[in-house]
Amino acid sequence: MTIVKKWFSQFKLNLITKNNFNLLLVISFAIITLIGILNHAMWRDEVNGWLIARDSVSWENFFYNINYEGHPILWYICLWGLNQLTPNPLAMQIFHWLIAVGCLTLFVFYSPFTKQQKLLFSLGYFPFYEYALISRNYSLGILSIFGFCTYFKTRHKNYIILALILAVMANTNAYCLMISISLALTLVFDYLTQNHLQFKVQLGIQNIVVAFVIFSLGIVFAVIMLLPPSDSTLQGGASQWFVEFDWIRFNQSLTRIWKSYILVLIPSDSNPLDLAIFAVLSLGLLGFVSTLLIKKPIALFFYLVSSLEFLTFTYLKFLGSQRHYGHLYIILIASFWIKNYCFDSEFLVNLFCYLPQKLYKLSSSWLKFITFHKSSFLMIVLYLHLIAGIVAFSRDLLTPYSASRATANFIQKNNLESMIIVGSEDFTIAPISGYLNQKIYYPENQRFGSYVLFNEQRKMIDDEEVLTIINQLINNSENKKNVILILNRQLKAMKSNLEIIFLAQFKKAFIYNEKYYLYSIKQKFNSNNKPNDL
Repeated sequence: MTIVKKWFSQFKLNLITKNNFNLLLVISFAIITLIGILNHAMWRDEVNGWLIARDSVSWENFFYNINYEGHPILWYICLWGLNQLTPNPLAMQIFHWLIAVGCLTLFVFYSPFTKQQKLLFSLGYFPFYEYALISRNYSLGILSIFGFCTYFKTRHKNYIILALILAVMANTNAYCLMISISLALTLVFDYLTQNHLQFKVQLGIQNIVVAFVIFSLGIVFAVIMLLPPSDSTLQGGASQWFVEFDWIRFNQSLTRIWKSYILVLIPSDSNPLDLAIFAVLSLGLLGFVSTLLIKKPIALFFYLVSSLEFLTFTYLKFLGSQRHYGHLYIILIASFWIKNYCFDSEFLVNLFCYLPQKLYKLSSSWLKFITFHKSSFLMIVLYLHLIAGIVAFSRDLLTPYSASRATANFIQKNNLESMIIVGSEDFTIAPISGYLNQKIYYPENQRFGSYVLFNEQRKMIDDEEVLTIINQLINNSENKKNVILILNRQLKAMKSNLEIIFLAQFKKAFIYNEKYYLYSIKQKFNSNNKPNDL
């Protein structure tokens, strides 16, 4: 009896220690990322959605504008709700920070990883920087993925909760739409293999039907919102798909695995030799992880279907950036998470027996090698992400992501808001509109606006045309107001009837085309106090 009490006390102590560690990790993450997000200067991809929610004149106009964004509606609905409280985009950053903290909370308290792995993951590039400081819809998708992983162990009792999570996931972004489909297929595969894996799904047909309807409605709604208008020019609109085979693009797509898992020695997309080498290494990583999961066929099914689904989309439509192919890393983490709730099976391993003798020995040696190094692999990946996360987070503290906030602060500090503000190139000027909480005249559309829609109405113009438009604006204004011109490049043109004064430049920014140059422009007058002719 004394031994039992001692064991129970020790178990209780370990449990408290674990909970204390989890709580301390989440609190530390929350404090550090709050400092980071308050310091972060938002760029166009963050602010444009906020401006759509802020300045859409009606619900019909709101839905119309979202169609040009290339994303489902959920994030924009959240932004619309925040805009009913305040026009300050800081609200979006705080909201996004709460989502990022929620993601980590689910991971830390409910995932099966060790304390060390949880610590490394929390400070890794994607959760600590890309999906924490940069306010986009991706963290909302990660939250739903981690929510699914948390409830995955209950799948044999209730599909409805999982279906609701998948429906939400599908409406966060295109990548999570694909992951939601692969997770739904994983549930189907799990259901169909119950006899082989010797478990029983304790569900009635009503539960399955309701779950199917919920998931289907979520998918349909997401797809409807993702279908671009006919005049959309974002990533080629609906018509631009890469359907012919191209060896370079094929290798570019494969290297996204390396770029999302390893984050060092990043190959250049323009160097064919680099691409070929790292494409082979990426296939090696895919094979390594697949072998790690070979005794967990349910987790293996999800990993392969979702990864191949992602790579196919990357090749056919959009090569993407770090924030996009970071979902491959999330797929990896989710696969290791859900494998702990999956039944073992030797079926795939036993298939090696049907191979020729040499291949059988080679396969057996490969399996032993993978099994021996399975813990090392994940730790190496997590450490590399830790390094990348700390470097990226520190860089954001030292170098503004965009010069938009500094530019807006200069305009406000010098009381320049009352002047006519003209900005080009429009989509790079949009974050300044967000910080100023006022519309700016965009020469590309020849109208005052805030958000930018990538459609055929936008016309690219040069500096000469910008100055011609400014001259017309001054002539049409009632009191011949001066114009503040914001460019994301140095002004290369002049006009004889315009007096152009350089005011300031803001070149400290990580985003190369969100560095700004400010000019004050007014008309020159002759001795009769009349504007000079052109």
